[in-house]
Amino acid sequence: MPAQRKSVEISLKQQAIDWIESEGGGIPSRAEPHFRQLGWRVSASAYRKWWRDRDQIRTESVARFRLFGGGRKPLLGVVEDELVDLLYDKRLRKEKATREWIASTAIALFQASRTEKQHEDDPIRFVASDPWVQGFMKRNCLTLRKRTNLTTLGDDELVERAVSYMTYLGEHKPSMNRDRTILMDETAVYFEDDRTHTVDEVGARHVVIRSTEFSSMRITAALAVTASGKKLPPSLIWKRKTRGPIERVEPSPQLAGLVLP
Repeated sequence: MPAQRKSVEISLKQQAIDWIESEGGGIPSRAEPHFRQLGWRVSASAYRKWWRDRDQIRTESVARFRLFGGGRKPLLGVVEDELVDLLYDKRLRKEKATREWIASTAIALFQASRTEKQHEDDPIRFVASDPWVQGFMKRNCLTLRKRTNLTTLGDDELVERAVSYMTYLGEHKPSMNRDRTILMDETAVYFEDDRTHTVDEVGARHVVIRSTEFSSMRITAALAVTASGKKLPPSLIWKRKTRGPIERVEPSPQLAGLVLP
């Protein structure tokens, strides 16, 4: 496991700066062997950085561990905001936005935001890796979502539709023939249970489930009942291999089937 970085209090940084200024002759690298003898595990580069920021460190509260506004800045900066805007524009047009699109667009925006002189003076290799894309999505409250089949309605619209439907029922209920008012719903009936899980012994390495290769085939069962409470024969709907006229088949008085092309 790699060593974890330990923060150094501002008070200790101020102590090191005072030593560099008094006994170190203003040379930060001399502080590293001196404080190593005192048990400090701080690199020479850290002392040089503290010395560069000595004015800010001296005015900072001794209870803090880091300068205000310190820490690693986002690599893209304002370019990341532009990437978020492009992503939302893409979704407003109902277009698909993938993690691969985020990575490729981020690289293009980053390259376009830097001048040729900046590339020469400070070359930065930005690859938009998977961890970066994951961090970008987390920072901007984004996640992968699956396409939904139903439209999610707001509370106001749902209440308005419910009130409208109840008003309609209230007006027509006195003259309604309940024997001819049918309530219907449909459900999918699969030829085989397509679940891939089963109960088996603990530690079993090979789990085989017999399949008829028809797990994806299904028919639609339409179940209906009248408002007076009488159950109607179910209708089975499935696709035929060849097109033709719609036929009604009745294999038994208890079952009515409807064949669609």
